[in-house]
Amino acid sequence: MNTLSKIRPKVKQVIDIPVQIIENQKFIAERKHLRNQRKIIYALTPPSRLSNVGDHAQVVAIRIWLQKHFPNLPVIEVDKDESKRFLPALKKLTQPDDLIFLHSGGNLGDRGIWSESIRRLLITNFPQNQIISLPQTIYFSDTPKGRSEQEKTRQIYANHPNLTVIGRDPCSGELAKNLFVNARTFCMPDFVLSLPVRQIKQKNDPPKVLLCLRLDDESALTSQQRQAIAESLPYESSYFDTTLDTSIAVNQRKDILENTLDLFSAVDIVVTDRYHGLIFSVLCQKPCVVLPTVDHKLTSAMHWFKDVSFIQFANNLDDVPSLVESGLKINSRTTPNWNAKYFDNIPEMIGLQTITNVH
Repeated sequence: MNTLSKIRPKVKQVIDIPVQIIENQKFIAERKHLRNQRKIIYALTPPSRLSNVGDHAQVVAIRIWLQKHFPNLPVIEVDKDESKRFLPALKKLTQPDDLIFLHSGGNLGDRGIWSESIRRLLITNFPQNQIISLPQTIYFSDTPKGRSEQEKTRQIYANHPNLTVIGRDPCSGELAKNLFVNARTFCMPDFVLSLPVRQIKQKNDPPKVLLCLRLDDESALTSQQRQAIAESLPYESSYFDTTLDTSIAVNQRKDILENTLDLFSAVDIVVTDRYHGLIFSVLCQKPCVVLPTVDHKLTSAMHWFKDVSFIQFANNLDDVPSLVESGLKINSRTTPNWNAKYFDNIPEMIGLQTITNVH
């Protein structure tokens, strides 16, 4: 290694520090008019390179919900990268009466440690603010690493005086209750259910099946099993994964969500092991056969759909063909009023009545 290559890392470090300071100063300057105004910090949203439609659909739904319940509070949104990079700026902009909402999802645990480490950072750095962690699947693996990370999270959360942690399923809600004894805890379904349902489209003849199947480490399926599912069905089947090959920019979120819902609306039944494959099916009022993943994300979440007649759970792959056949015969597509039953109640449950007159 030559002398120049040895000093490059140090030179890069020297250059990066002032760049970050300048970026934080610019961030503050662009939002200085909000400094002394009560506001919402909405943190940990997905950056564009995290191209899972379900993650971005949650942002669409949560922004609508925030506008509905806190219409006079401006929102500063920071994605996962920005939540860490602009932490110094956020600390200067944030006042004690500002509300901090942390994005929902499936990353409160050691499998999502990148997200969880930033969540810990925010909880540690804003002890004076009310912080609400929106519905999360909570899962720490029963391994030395999982137990160690769980204890770190438990200790950090225990030190915050005004923290709410919402589980996204009953199992996660129970974990939150047991782990975060000083926090306000309860459980709610996924926020994407707060979006309006779509009109049911005319059935295809013959029926079309959408296989919305994971291709990551949360999948319990092998590639051969995915193929076997398609081969077991006597209908035209197409594959789709909610994680796209291209990035999802902020100004593309709504359009990509609508395009995805178009895809679900165009088929007659969905087979999925994706949480938002299930949610999108419900929004499009399409029969859905749900497969388990490697944790309780879907098995526990089925609690919300026990009274939704067109949602069925497959305990094993051999059941899929018969469940598809029975699902295609289901005509009732009634769904709960998710907002009235769940999401509209959150402000009262976290000690905040809907704020309508803030100046």
